[in-house]
Amino acid sequence: MRTKDLRKLLRQHGCEPSPAKGSHEKWTTPGGHSTTLKAAAKDQAPGTLRNIQDALAPELGERWIEEAQK
Repeated sequence: MRTKDLRKLLRQHGCEPSPAKGSHEKWTTPGGHSTTLKAAAKDQAPGTLRNIQDALAPELGERWIEEAQK
């Protein structure tokens, strides 16, 4: 998945970027769950997407990325 598409998806789910240092971005859900992604990457690796999906699953649902891609 392209990083810009992931950012758009996170915003659609109410997530906001939080201040972070370095080459990563920290995103936080309205309920306080957070995850990081590589800001400079054109695409996010499949394993990274799984980790992001798992980290935010308690609030956004188990398969929220996969459901959005349908």
